[in-house]
Amino acid sequence: MVALVGCGPSAVQDEGLPGPGPETEDPPPPPADFPDAGHCGEQQEEIELVEVVAPPDMLIVLDRSASMTLTVSAPGNPTRWDVMVDALTDLTNSQQANINFGLMVFPTDGSCGVASGALVDPAANNASAIQSQLTSTSANGGATPGALALQEALGAYGSLPVNPDGRFVLFATDGAPNCATDASGETVSAVTALKSAGIDTFVLGFGDSLGTAHDTLNGAALEGGQAKAADPYYYQADNPTELATVLDQIAGGVIVPSCSYELSEVPPEPDNVTVLADGQPVPRSPGGGNGWDYQPDASTITFTGDYCTQIQDGTISQVEFIFGCQGPQID
Repeated sequence: MVALVGCGPSAVQDEGLPGPGPETEDPPPPPADFPDAGHCGEQQEEIELVEVVAPPDMLIVLDRSASMTLTVSAPGNPTRWDVMVDALTDLTNSQQANINFGLMVFPTDGSCGVASGALVDPAANNASAIQSQLTSTSANGGATPGALALQEALGAYGSLPVNPDGRFVLFATDGAPNCATDASGETVSAVTALKSAGIDTFVLGFGDSLGTAHDTLNGAALEGGQAKAADPYYYQADNPTELATVLDQIAGGVIVPSCSYELSEVPPEPDNVTVLADGQPVPRSPGGGNGWDYQPDASTITFTGDYCTQIQDGTISQVEFIFGCQGPQID
């Protein structure tokens, strides 16, 4: 998480100070060394900063088999399905500006069927569309055709333009896949095929009775490119609190901090800007090497080189822009 701070020189004259009268001369300009005199940026008004995000796609492939009707140890004894719907509603509401969510469910009949294509294709601001599908759907008493669902997820992505900012699957299930001679092996192979197409898979096991599903989910997680560091390699949740935490972790794994920040207005003096990263000045680098620079319209600031890398990996936790003060520059 990068904290943003922005301020600029005020255009409002201080009240109570007389302006130049009809017979008084204009006040002299400030001395050339004004920025070093302790007054740089002293009169400020906030300029809003918005991180420019490039949302990746995430297709949620959700189990609605018979076991999703089992209850969870939580107030009111909700079913696994109800808990999952609530958690995904919260996730999509909170992250729809950062992730292009889509939705598939399986099975789509009372047995082993899986419909081709997604119920909701991954797209921006899709929370309401996904929630509409979830609230009109229920756990249907069918089996768990996980392999076929993942194969259809690959097909669904194949019909969409490739998102250069990332494509992911969230495979959420509460039990071992079936509906195939080698359901476990085919499930892992389906995840491998997704990975080969450039689509990583997050594997989420929900419920306290996964049993024989453990090895299958571990194998799928290891093949999917988003395995945890230790066994279980998939994400595990047994109750609503754990599920919310796990979904936040998964979302954090696909949201890459941007290196660009859009300003709500062009600074009055675009050349007089100091940029700080964790309190240290960052040089302006018009050549795009290692520092920061404006985009052509001077309303977007972009970090380049090591500074961009450190923002994305979390090494830099705060960036600040001070307008009216010229910082260091790389020619």
